[in-house]
Amino acid sequence: MQSKFTGKGLPEKELPDFFESKDELKIFLRSIPQVIFIRKAESGFPVEFASANVSGFGYEPADFRAGKILYADIVHPEDLEAFNFGVISNSERGIADYILKYRILTKDGEVHWVEDRTLIQYGKNGRISRYIGIVSDINTRRELAEKLKQEKQKFSYLLNSSRSLIIIMDRQGKILETNERACTSLGYSQEELLKLAPSNIDTRYGNQFPRQVKKIFQKGNIAFETSYLKKDGTSIPVEVEAHLMDYEGRSTILTVANDISEQKQIKKDLSNSLKVNKVLELIVSSSPMVVFLSSPREKRPVEFITENIILFGYPAGAFTSGELAYENIIHPLDIEKVRDNLFRNYKEGKNDFFQEYRILTASGEVRWVDEQTFIHSDEKGDIEYLYGTVIDVTEKKQSSDFLRIRRDTGTALESTDVLQDILRQLLDLALEVEPLDSGCIYLMGEANGELKLKTCRGLSPAFVKAASGFGKAQGLVNLFRIGKPVYRQYFELKKMASLETPPEEKLRAAAFIPVFSGGNFAAVMQLSSHKADEIPESSRKQLETIALELGNEISRTKEKAELQQISSDFQGLFKSIKDFIFIVNQEGCIVHSNPAFRKYLSYTEKELLGRNILSFHPQNRVLEAAKNFSEILEGKTFLYSVPFVTRDGTEIFAETKFSKGSWRGQEVLIALSRPRPEE
Repeated sequence: MQSKFTGKGLPEKELPDFFESKDELKIFLRSIPQVIFIRKAESGFPVEFASANVSGFGYEPADFRAGKILYADIVHPEDLEAFNFGVISNSERGIADYILKYRILTKDGEVHWVEDRTLIQYGKNGRISRYIGIVSDINTRRELAEKLKQEKQKFSYLLNSSRSLIIIMDRQGKILETNERACTSLGYSQEELLKLAPSNIDTRYGNQFPRQVKKIFQKGNIAFETSYLKKDGTSIPVEVEAHLMDYEGRSTILTVANDISEQKQIKKDLSNSLKVNKVLELIVSSSPMVVFLSSPREKRPVEFITENIILFGYPAGAFTSGELAYENIIHPLDIEKVRDNLFRNYKEGKNDFFQEYRILTASGEVRWVDEQTFIHSDEKGDIEYLYGTVIDVTEKKQSSDFLRIRRDTGTALESTDVLQDILRQLLDLALEVEPLDSGCIYLMGEANGELKLKTCRGLSPAFVKAASGFGKAQGLVNLFRIGKPVYRQYFELKKMASLETPPEEKLRAAAFIPVFSGGNFAAVMQLSSHKADEIPESSRKQLETIALELGNEISRTKEKAELQQISSDFQGLFKSIKDFIFIVNQEGCIVHSNPAFRKYLSYTEKELLGRNILSFHPQNRVLEAAKNFSEILEGKTFLYSVPFVTRDGTEIFAETKFSKGSWRGQEVLIALSRPRPEE
């Protein structure tokens, strides 16, 4: 059947037969995401035809047809040589179709990555007559791949910057990931370590790994001491924390181990000495470990403390003179816990124990410490004095918290695709970072460019009402667009943003962190503290990581909405076309069909599904149809002219065109056919 019109710039024989008019063809070509180019096999690749949706790149089809623009003109200059080579090499090898990836320039000079599937058309003399290119914009796909690469790099940096030995294993004990510290401490290369089992490393609990996994799943995390066996046969004592962790979509075990050789040695020295002063003389004052001797009386007056207590801003003399007692520097919220731990361990008959708590430095900074306390009792069993060591573990604590937040972020975001839920969950995670206790998230309105409050925590209703949004003219919005977080006292940020928030809120340290989605400014996280005057550097890194996750989630929800709309549009188009459209697999079985095909043949969708296409042809032409279908699979032809037979035996004459494609992960043939009267 011949076309009913001649499309300018496209030979009549190239037009699909089922289009009634040139306008119908334009609408179809404009509705698909790919741009179609028909290029001559000449220098510069003059364009015979460009589909209307080339306007997405800023060009007009007429400029190509008129010869004002050659296809080579829009290929990025740095990729042109490789593009030419790809065309020539594939042409010389007689390949019917091939795929190239390269960059093109839009009319505005923007750079876009594209995937070009080119079909080579040969003339009667066997020479190439033209190239038919189906060009897809893959910018978004490459950006997502780059973001994934960056996330992996950040994860790798986080692992390898830790001073702890970090090993991630699956539930069967297979090692999936390790950090550099684990490799260097144990003397293995990473490749060697990944091949080992828990029993090759852990001398005490390695053979009990399944039992340990059961405990972790019951409690969420466990802590224990063991020894790790090195490659050279020696071992090191370690303190291990094991947690559940989501890693690459599956539940795994994260073990964070710290070498406690030094602590073990100190414990041994202290246990073997009857005179504390003699033991303390063995401790080097320059060590980061503070050694103390204190009375068990109220507030624990200090009798001796090493000079390196100055690491926390206090001179040793302030304690030994009685100006300060040890409890004076313990964080007020932890004092009762420290007292209870001492009393409980004493009642249980223990001579030494570990505990972790916070102290306040002389400048008011909060630091986490790990204290090992030894209880020395007199002949009656009463506590005579306490001695032990204190070491700053703030960095280790923050590293562990950072890993937990990353894990919790992934776990929380798995449970929802609703943006409002995602905002609430990420804000809750951000407020777990010290010293934050309040905050809110603003989203940028696409229509008016204004920031509107979407969720908040820890703030009064009066504050929320006053800070419900930022107009485009406010100075802080322009600062956000630059892309840099702002960490200040809240009164400074309030002045910058011209906010009229109630003074009784008494916010102190604050952060305004911009969030970008797909390279565009999309949201702001405002986080604050009622108790601290500054947000430390380590906390800032955690907050900025959460902000990055928020940007990724905003992109993901937008992309999902767009994909759903495209899918809906496609289904509408598929159902409205009056010509036959059906899809068959490589064996010729129907995997999908449109309503028109089912109506003409008088079958339901369920009845057609899985039926071989040969069963819908006259019996006397089945062999002809089978041979024709085989030639289509081999690429020798794309036309199929055997009539179809309806349920009641009526023959419907049609000329069917097949093209190769993909449907739900499998290679298929897509058929387009228009019924016609018998000639």
